[in-house]
Amino acid sequence: MTPPEFLSRFDSIVQKLPMYEPRPGQRRMAEAVHTAVADGLHAIVEAGTGSGKSFAYMVPLLDVEGPFVISTGTIALQEQLLGKDIPFIQDASGKRFQVALAKGRGNYLCIQKLWEADRRLPDADPLRPELDRIKALLSGNGTPDGQPWDGDVAALPFVPTPQLWEEIASDSDDCLGNRCEFYEQSPHRVVRSQQAHAHLIIANHALYFADLASGGGILPSHKAVIFDEAHHVPQAATRAFTGSVGRYSITKLMQKVRKRIGMVPDDVVFNLVGLESRLMEWVMRPDRAQFRLYPDAVFVEIAEGILDNLRVLRSWMERDVALGNGIDDPELAKKAPLHRQRLIAQLDSLTARWEYFGSFADNTLAERVNWVEVDRHRGNFHLKSAPLDVAPSLKEHLWDQRSGVCVSATLGVDGDFTYFKQQIGLTDSIDLETPSPFDYQKQATLYVPRYLPEPNAPEFAPHARQAIRKILDSTQGRAFVLFTSYKAMHAAFTQLWPQLPYPAKKQGDLPRAQLIDWFKTTPHAVLFATSSFWEGVDVPGEALSCVIIDRLPFSVPDDPVVQAHVERLKMQGKDWFREYTLPEAIIRLKQGFGRLIRTSTDRGLVAILDNRLFTKNYGAAILKALPDCPTVRDLEGFEL
Repeated sequence: MTPPEFLSRFDSIVQKLPMYEPRPGQRRMAEAVHTAVADGLHAIVEAGTGSGKSFAYMVPLLDVEGPFVISTGTIALQEQLLGKDIPFIQDASGKRFQVALAKGRGNYLCIQKLWEADRRLPDADPLRPELDRIKALLSGNGTPDGQPWDGDVAALPFVPTPQLWEEIASDSDDCLGNRCEFYEQSPHRVVRSQQAHAHLIIANHALYFADLASGGGILPSHKAVIFDEAHHVPQAATRAFTGSVGRYSITKLMQKVRKRIGMVPDDVVFNLVGLESRLMEWVMRPDRAQFRLYPDAVFVEIAEGILDNLRVLRSWMERDVALGNGIDDPELAKKAPLHRQRLIAQLDSLTARWEYFGSFADNTLAERVNWVEVDRHRGNFHLKSAPLDVAPSLKEHLWDQRSGVCVSATLGVDGDFTYFKQQIGLTDSIDLETPSPFDYQKQATLYVPRYLPEPNAPEFAPHARQAIRKILDSTQGRAFVLFTSYKAMHAAFTQLWPQLPYPAKKQGDLPRAQLIDWFKTTPHAVLFATSSFWEGVDVPGEALSCVIIDRLPFSVPDDPVVQAHVERLKMQGKDWFREYTLPEAIIRLKQGFGRLIRTSTDRGLVAILDNRLFTKNYGAAILKALPDCPTVRDLEGFEL
């Protein structure tokens, strides 16, 4: 299909939208995406709010041989695509194509594990009634239509107890594949089969990059991937390639071995339990919830001891004499040989993750950052090791393998995608910036209070609360008040809530979806929230007429990953602030600003309570990156 033919078809589809308005930027984006997926190229598109991104990247997929994956950053966008946009495109184009939603396999029942739990759980166990109910639903007893439950936890008529669901949920580590007697009925296998025949697969970034990091097997093979909300891609990829070891990682694996293979040798159990106890003492020594891991002699001794004993455990697991030893149930004992290789693979994975923290890890600290997260309340911890640069892995396993399109309202800094492309390892792409169709000069005003202290000053918080109150009075509520930390949000809400003549809630008072519904349906509502409300929230109309941002969203300086990035750039002789900290803050701030104007009739005020926009030399770069709208320093005479 030639570009003119494609654009003619595109126009014929989108013109059927209610309240259709021509959007030149949307057409340019659709043409770029069509060229990329048809010719096996890559594209990066920054499409301003209101551009109609989803139609611009989905319509081009209709007449190109797939399959395709659309990966999103939020559940809200998945619901919009599946419930609204895709059905419209199918109706408007007259073309039916199969669509599948990909979810993590932990959302599905494992019948083998259900069978094991059924044999193991005593009748008097408190979880027994719930287990029996799940068994009944699986056979069609108790379902509204009399059809067997499909094994998707979201389709259960009740929320299962986490302890039980963890025991019976599907898990790649424990799956026997086609050697399992329940293979044909496996809910996850049935879903995977449906995905294999789909033209379009909807996933999220976490699942997509988990598939990439594991070498495949989670998602079906596909021709191209579209990343919507692509500004999350660097962080999602980093999380997928991060190794993590929890306090109970070894204990849980030994319990699995005991349950499925046989009794673990006493000396191995004794050694590992003792080493885990010493590790717990070492981790709890600093009185901090999170800290960089700089191994001393004690830690290295513990880590090497754990690695030595894991190798001994592996050697034992390879011997046939271990199989079935100590398993009372003969039916479970017979399956020990089937489980052995899967458990050895799990042990190898745990050993590989522990090697990030062993004595040789000193040589890798230039490329990775290791840290500890501690939950003292629950007596738990995690050791984590993340790569500082995922670009080489993404280039090798993603961009060199298939076409990819990255789409977001916030990818660049003043139209320059260099920072984003360096993060994700993409060098050769079709780059396009399409401005928002909204008239920000007429629809929005930026307010930066003139006399506020800088955010790091002790007197900032009380002055900022006074400014928030004044702004809310001028807009009669109808506002999001967004903070860069939970502490600041709670402090401001506690002080202001008793004074406000408007209904107000804070993040956490209700589940997220209910909180947004409350805001939309409550006149003059005010919502205090943090980073998760800076994006993925769509409140058109007068209900949201003001967005207040407490300070410029620079990364938290004591975050271990941020610290390591800064140190690495310093060692390379680079300007860490201009090349890392500033671009990150600009992209986050653009997301927060984007909450305000959602339709061509919206009007409103964005207030940023941070004078550094005018007192620091980097302020001009930030202001230039924001939508072009009038800026005021006081609210005298201001009217919406």
